[in-house]
Amino acid sequence: MSTPKADAKERNGFTFFRSFRDAVEMTDRDDQLVLYKAIANYALDGVEPDVSALGALGRLCWTAIRPNIKSGIIRYRNGCNGGAPIGNRNAQKQPKNNQDSTGKQPKNNQKITYPLKDEDEDVDEDVDDKIKKLPIGSKESAAKPRPSPETIKDYFLTIGGTDTDAKSFYDYYTANGWRTGRNTIKDWRAAARNWMNRKPEFNKPAKTTDHETTRKYNDL
Repeated sequence: MSTPKADAKERNGFTFFRSFRDAVEMTDRDDQLVLYKAIANYALDGVEPDVSALGALGRLCWTAIRPNIKSGIIRYRNGCNGGAPIGNRNAQKQPKNNQDSTGKQPKNNQKITYPLKDEDEDVDEDVDDKIKKLPIGSKESAAKPRPSPETIKDYFLTIGGTDTDAKSFYDYYTANGWRTGRNTIKDWRAAARNWMNRKPEFNKPAKTTDHETTRKYNDL
């Protein structure tokens, strides 16, 4: 038997794998105790056992187990000496898990959700481009954009109106500040449809005074 080096640090434990036990259990009962002691002595103290007295199956078992035990001894000794020797692949420095060295991750590419168009809105982009916005700084600048005469004319054609209807509608609400009563018009297309629905009322013979007619238009 070989003896361990005098300067080797005493080892207090080792890993005993299930495969060791399974291999030993397949040998003769008399060889099993010898193999268990051989495993312990070699793993803890580095003492090579004399397996010449073992049977053929016992010697085969030790030949299979020994490399694993020796690998564990080498790792233990390297750990006691400060790590694996230079040139060993295990000695190569691994990058630290340093958060500062981690590059910035791209932000989640979330899709932008656009609001759905109102059913009453005109889908004709050419018509929408004709809408005139209020001048910045005016009292009505926070309100919705006012339609142009051309936009109103085009829309009236789609609801059975004439150019005269469109002009009357535009002139009336322009003079009225684009309001219905005291409220600013939110949907001029809805107002245009209402204008056409009430058109027969405007064509009736005038039996009222000018003052009463003005009140009727103000109610639109």
